Amino acid sequence: MVKRKALVTGGAGFIGSHLCNKLLKNNYDVIAYDDLSNGSGRKNLVKDVKFVKGDILNVKKIKGLCNKVDVVFNLAVKPLVMSFYDPDEVVRVNDYGTYLIGKACIETKTKLIHISSSEAYGSAISFPMQEKHPLLPSTIYASSKAASELYVRGFEKTNKLKMVIVRPFNSYGEFMRGDIYGAVFPKFYDRLVKKKVCTITGSGKQTREFTFVEDTCNGIMLSDQTKQAIGKTFNIAQGKETTINKIAQLMTKKYNEITGENISSKFTHTKDRPGDVKRHLGDISNAKKILGYKPKISLEEGVTKFIEWSI
Repeated sequence: MVKRKALVTGGAGFIGSHLCNKLLKNNYDVIAYDDLSNGSGRKNLVKDVKFVKGDILNVKKIKGLCNKVDVVFNLAVKPLVMSFYDPDEVVRVNDYGTYLIGKACIETKTKLIHISSSEAYGSAISFPMQEKHPLLPSTIYASSKAASELYVRGFEKTNKLKMVIVRPFNSYGEFMRGDIYGAVFPKFYDRLVKKKVCTITGSGKQTREFTFVEDTCNGIMLSDQTKQAIGKTFNIAQGKETTINKIAQLMTKKYNEITGENISSKFTHTKDRPGDVKRHLGDISNAKKILGYKPKISLEEGVTKFIEWSI
């Protein structure tokens, strides 16, 4: 069987490294491309993944790599927290970087799977959130992800780019870095390991669709393997919304069970984060129907996996 050749930009990142490893297990030859500025690190890639260090804005290098593959999975990104202190860099990489990737894919006739984010939706105004839900971003990061989709869609309409857009909802799991992504899982774990109660931003009543990274990567891979996916946008999520308070409670409970500690579940709260999304619940019916996607890891199982990995 002929192996499919894939380039994963941001391939040493949290989701990117998991995706590279998964693609390799599913008969892909994989090139991971990353500048190692904010990802989980090259150490998480299995040895048969070819690694190339480089900047997403290096046009010559990107085009040369696109010439060698059948599909590009674009996960090169600067994270949400960076948009509060260096928004210029977020826009430069997330928007102009995507533009350059799309252009390279057109010139080399390479398929593009563009990984956007549920943050592009902003807070939900209808439930569950279908792919046609308005894009109402509330941060520069979210705006950059919404804009990046428009570049990809524009290339499809004007230049017949073969593309798929994927919007993952709040991925979590092994390889996650709390210092870069600002996500609740590593931040709560950092408190628990210091025998401190979890600190919650805002009321904790805001909800998210927490999706274990293995499920996220399966949905992304399926978007390449399904011919009917071409030209479409897909939500990849768990299909269940959970409050931040519930995550803190579950993590504390699981941490105590695993370690034998007895840390209190009386949490402390801080002020709201600027632009924080209040509610997310993704409709995954299109991904189920067209891609055959089905999330397999429950929140409780995923939290256990994350804590055991972190320990």
